[in-house]
Amino acid sequence: MKRSEKAGSYFNQGYNCAQSVLLPFSKEYGMDIDLAGSIASGFGGGFGRLQKTCGAVTGAIMVIGCRFFNKDNLKDSKEVAYQKTRDFIKKFKGRNGSISCLELIGVDLSTEEGSREAKEKDLFEKKCSRYVRDACEILEEIL
Repeated sequence: MKRSEKAGSYFNQGYNCAQSVLLPFSKEYGMDIDLAGSIASGFGGGFGRLQKTCGAVTGAIMVIGCRFFNKDNLKDSKEVAYQKTRDFIKKFKGRNGSISCLELIGVDLSTEEGSREAKEKDLFEKKCSRYVRDACEILEEIL
């Protein structure tokens, strides 16, 4: 099963976008599922439903950090991680137009009306699941 499919499965089980992106990569970088899930738990909904940076994006940036961090060469590994982060964001924006949860979903989840509209229109399944898959596909390209 491809990582994007695994991520979709996690999302369908109720994991948030950040968790869904991080979990398929976690074992490869020495994290068990529980640790990875707990680290990413506050990043869903654009940081705790504040609808800032999309959780799929922040989950992907966590994966980039796991892949490129090197404690023996902090300066160079930071630069590589920063460049890969910029590359990821450019590609994600190219596919989806934004990295902002609010812009991507199109409704304000902090309001009762926005939350109701998101549920009625099934926006989490229709939109967010695509962002999770896109994030994993882009990670596969750049890692």
